[in-house]
Amino acid sequence: MDSPTMHSCSTSDRPSITVIIAAYNRAGLLRRSICSALEQSLPALEILVIDDGSTDGTDVVARKLALADKRIRLIKLPHNLGPSSARNTGLDQARGDWIAILDADDICMPNRFARQVQFLQQNNLDLCGSWFVEFGQGLARTARWPYTEAALRAAMLFQSTICHPTVMARREVFDHYRYREEYRLAEDYDLFARTMADFRMANVPEVLLRYRRHPGQATQTQREAMEDVTRNIRLEILATQGIDASEDEQRLHNLIRAPKSISNHEDLLGVEAWLLKLASLHENPEAKKIVASQWVRACVRAAPLGIHMLRTYRASPLLRLAGAGTRTLVDLSILAAMKLDYRSSPFAALRRLGLSA
Repeated sequence: MDSPTMHSCSTSDRPSITVIIAAYNRAGLLRRSICSALEQSLPALEILVIDDGSTDGTDVVARKLALADKRIRLIKLPHNLGPSSARNTGLDQARGDWIAILDADDICMPNRFARQVQFLQQNNLDLCGSWFVEFGQGLARTARWPYTEAALRAAMLFQSTICHPTVMARREVFDHYRYREEYRLAEDYDLFARTMADFRMANVPEVLLRYRRHPGQATQTQREAMEDVTRNIRLEILATQGIDASEDEQRLHNLIRAPKSISNHEDLLGVEAWLLKLASLHENPEAKKIVASQWVRACVRAAPLGIHMLRTYRASPLLRLAGAGTRTLVDLSILAAMKLDYRSSPFAALRRLGLSA
């Protein structure tokens, strides 16, 4: 892709970007994160570090960096309010026309801001994320999430497919929508679900962030609680997109991405029927493929069914729509042979080793 032409503009012509970093007990990692925002090819107007009641000297790290660079501003909260409130505090004080979200333990690629602003402007979009590299536990993996508008809308039916710390948005998005504390643990998914109704969203199909995995993340320590919130968001998106679903179809819809195994063959067949119905409601080929690809995710969870899962997987017309390859079949065969529970330690180990499914 072409390099951004905005680099040659004068400072006054450059897009004004505010970076929001909510930090809680990240003293050991915050410096690298802030520096990655400082070292952008398209400089930020300001970097707001909201210390959310940290007790480990996070504020000391931010204050030292602020003394060296006037673009950094520390906002210290009196006690821990949670990431939603912390980010909203930053948004209240942001001066930029563009808002970039960054987590206190992640690292931006040097061209992140330039590429995202260029992408949003050229495609007349309002909010975007990007692809990213996961590192820190097991093998580093590149996450290439759906990136077109149609594919993203279809994918959002099942889970958030914008990596939150890769977000760049026009200020107007956050003027209309803020993070909701009652959706804590999935506040980003809730934000995107509501934003889709009024704004255009996509992902830049390039790696623009290094996303750090660590044992303390909510995605790893509070998965059940997160799923409780996420279930409601999925159903809200179905309603927003005008998709009618019976009570049992709603249950099956949430089963596809639930952090637990599918141990009933009738449920697996029900998921297949529901996905076929969803695929038929989408005219866009990319959206159809995204919906069909959820069949693989459901079969991963149905590994305890063993050979019955594998036979059902291979016989489904969803396989053709999804375009799943040989490696996925091999992975599912291994899972079926071992009848691995989705929440088991061996399954987690396989995922860290790069399980494609």
